[in-house]
Amino acid sequence: MTAHTVHCGGHITLLFSIWKDARLARFQGSRGAGFNVIDGVEATIKHFDTNDPLEPGLLSQGSELDEPPVQAKDGEIRLSVTSMDGTAITHSTNLYTDLIEALRGVGLIDRPESFDVEVTLSLPVSQGFGMSAAGLVAVARAFHLHSGIGKDDQYLRIAHRIERLHSGGLGDVLGIAAGGVELRLEAGAPGVGGKAVGFQTQQPVLLVWKPDESRHTSNYIDDEKWQQSISKAGEKAVQTLRLKPWGPERWPDLMLESRTFAQASDLLEEPERKTLNETVMNELRKLDLQSRVFVRLCMLGVSLAILPRRLEEPLEDEEIDRIAGALRSLNLGVRHTSIS
Repeated sequence: MTAHTVHCGGHITLLFSIWKDARLARFQGSRGAGFNVIDGVEATIKHFDTNDPLEPGLLSQGSELDEPPVQAKDGEIRLSVTSMDGTAITHSTNLYTDLIEALRGVGLIDRPESFDVEVTLSLPVSQGFGMSAAGLVAVARAFHLHSGIGKDDQYLRIAHRIERLHSGGLGDVLGIAAGGVELRLEAGAPGVGGKAVGFQTQQPVLLVWKPDESRHTSNYIDDEKWQQSISKAGEKAVQTLRLKPWGPERWPDLMLESRTFAQASDLLEEPERKTLNETVMNELRKLDLQSRVFVRLCMLGVSLAILPRRLEEPLEDEEIDRIAGALRSLNLGVRHTSIS
């Protein structure tokens, strides 16, 4: 049984505008900015069988027309999705079956082939950590390793299309393709419409969330009021960020614009987010570490990221441990990860 394993880190959006009205999903998405993290999704595919044609072909050796073999039945897909706490997730299986069907539809997977597909998450879903995009990208790239057919962009475009079909993240696949700390200049799928730039920095960060809260992207992007307030604030931020070349020296600008976006879009004023933000800030003040970090909302969960104030002064392990311990004592979800 041939197996291929691919890891894809999560993606966190700090600010964005909504572009979802294009007829084709490849041109839908978001402009915005955010960063990728090491923790995310691991996907393993194992090829275990290939169906034979229903009837063999007939070669007449010129006496009459040849008869091609009758196409084999589609292979079996045995799919499992496991959450970060080890429990099975059943509500997202259609996401992956639709991806596999799309890959079959364009000939990137042979239809008669059968696979075990195992997807394991290391971050929570519906908290703004890009788990659906990371899962789709990991599975798609695992199939690319298996088939050796086509280019990476083809698989990413299909992953983007499936995420839009399920009203998942808008720009997560594009952000993942850019890598590092990214700025999405044009909405759409990687290589077709979508345009993004990224820079690399190795920075430890903390992701924090309320375990009893979650948000689905569609609750916001399909609501006209939210769409207007988010897009107005997001477009203003992107227009400012794109004025100069994108690199590590732009970190302070990103931190400023992401704070302004959270306020101007009214997302920070939602009670659950506001309470979480205030709780974390209070703990940082108690630890006397508020001057070492920025606290920014992760769009669109009830979650936030604790980030270094200066890239040249990364957070130390001792500081991270103190912050994480204080927040866990309040029954908040906490994950120590790194920008990737």
